[in-house]
Amino acid sequence: MSIFAFAGSLTRPAPNYRAANGRGITSLRFDAGAGALAPVAERNDVDDAGWLTIDVVRQRLYAVCEVEGTDQSWLVAFAVGADGGLTELDRQPTGGQTGCHASLSPDGRFVLVANYNAAVPEGFPEGSVAVFPVTESGLAPAAGAARHNGHGPNAARQERAHAHCVVVSPDGRFAYVADLGLDRIVAYALGVGGELTPRPAGDFAVPPGTGPRHLAFNAAGDRLFMVSELVPTVFSFTVDSPTRTLTLVDSFAIERFGKPIVQPAGILRTEDGRFLFIGLRECDEILGLAVDAGGQLSQTGRWPANGATPRDFALSPDGRHLVVANQDDDRLTVFPIADGRLGAPVQSLALGTPMAIALADF
Repeated sequence: MSIFAFAGSLTRPAPNYRAANGRGITSLRFDAGAGALAPVAERNDVDDAGWLTIDVVRQRLYAVCEVEGTDQSWLVAFAVGADGGLTELDRQPTGGQTGCHASLSPDGRFVLVANYNAAVPEGFPEGSVAVFPVTESGLAPAAGAARHNGHGPNAARQERAHAHCVVVSPDGRFAYVADLGLDRIVAYALGVGGELTPRPAGDFAVPPGTGPRHLAFNAAGDRLFMVSELVPTVFSFTVDSPTRTLTLVDSFAIERFGKPIVQPAGILRTEDGRFLFIGLRECDEILGLAVDAGGQLSQTGRWPANGATPRDFALSPDGRHLVVANQDDDRLTVFPIADGRLGAPVQSLALGTPMAIALADF
């Protein structure tokens, strides 16, 4: 078996980013003992690979990216070779702009995509969420889709709906979307064919201006965690089994120290569900939280990210390392993990404008 990491990068300049020094998608071999990454292949024909998700069973990588000359973002399916190289299988348009997140349903039958819709030219698609059936040869066209409408009180960031993350409950029956523009977690029933049916009883509205960004379930599916971007906070919810309603258990306000603002990016939970990690941009840190049996949150540490703008990060398959994509320092950094805490970096690898990182054991 081999452990591979895949890093997606920003390849084209954009007004909301500082630089675009990326080359596409880089495949890397990961040494679990040393915590070391080594590049093995590169796809330099993929623009702005902003999110990656892995299908280990089918040995595939799915990338959310942009395709020049088209009017929307795209989801691309790649086969992962024995050497980590990528062969394109299929691609489908996402139905919206600025695709920013994707997740695989627990049964592996669907890939769900969230479109942020940062800017929508007149007449262009503005779908918020799409569900793509996985086929033997790649991907089928979207079987389910939804568009969010509305805005929040932050005129600069919440001028419209901004779906930022979509995850499926571990039982595969429901999809939850963190919408930064609406200050809401939006719930859907996920049909057997990939249809999305709104389930308003499962929605949860956070305080106006909060800006929900990313979500993470625990393995049992009875607890959901969320990090917000505009008011930096981590939320802990219980998920009622029969009704799928969310109940807030705890919230952890992320403190600002000094001049740099705190702008959370991603949230990860460890396999045992005891700890969370949160990437903090601008202040360039990684926050660690412990989760007790009741869902209460407490800080375990706060560490420098060893680079600027930790936009994405991923745990190694054994949970012993955290790989951080430091977007504006053109580097991947590997940290060891012990009991929910990060140790000193064991590697810093140069890679242009990394936006997304994913690891798996093949």
